[in-house]
Amino acid sequence: MRLDGALAWSVRRELWENRSVYVAPLAAALIFLFGHLLSLTAGPPRQGAFVEPFTFASLVMMIVGVVVGVFYCLDAFYSERKDRSILFWKSLPVSDGTTVLSKAMVPLLVLPLFTTAATIVVHLVMLLMSSAALMMQGLPVATLWQEVAPISMAVDLFYHMLIIHGLWYAPIFAWLLLSSAWARRAPFLWAGIPILAIAVVEKLVLGS
Repeated sequence: MRLDGALAWSVRRELWENRSVYVAPLAAALIFLFGHLLSLTAGPPRQGAFVEPFTFASLVMMIVGVVVGVFYCLDAFYSERKDRSILFWKSLPVSDGTTVLSKAMVPLLVLPLFTTAATIVVHLVMLLMSSAALMMQGLPVATLWQEVAPISMAVDLFYHMLIIHGLWYAPIFAWLLLSSAWARRAPFLWAGIPILAIAVVEKLVLGS
């Protein structure tokens, strides 16, 4: 089996076994769209405040992506050691490096890309819903599209998700994956206690 094929199937395996990677962002997107629909029933968006719901939607999806990434990393290796499924996967022609890389790719690449795509779809649906609400009130729609600027917003969102949620959080996700592989129990505590201890020592010594 080639390395690229093994890596691709390893990533697919992670998505099969961890459906929260895509279920949680989709659920958050549906809930937010339902809330936006309810807000439109109270009246169309006012001019000058068109961007606010779209910004809030991006923020909610980003938070969901980070939370899912954190819990995925904490459970990535711990759950396999707990249920002994690692013994089955080790019997396959997949190296340890490929396994670790596939797990790291989920929070660093797969989750940001999926969350970005889901957020862009949410923005487009919100844009159509807001446009319909304005048209029903006989108000101009062009101002909405100019103020929101969906293409520019999508590009900024794509950059933010890959750079901030990918590279910026990479050390945090790496530490969480290490804690998941090392801790025999309660990986959340083993991952959080050292960070909390460092913060306490820094406060006591440096006062910052």
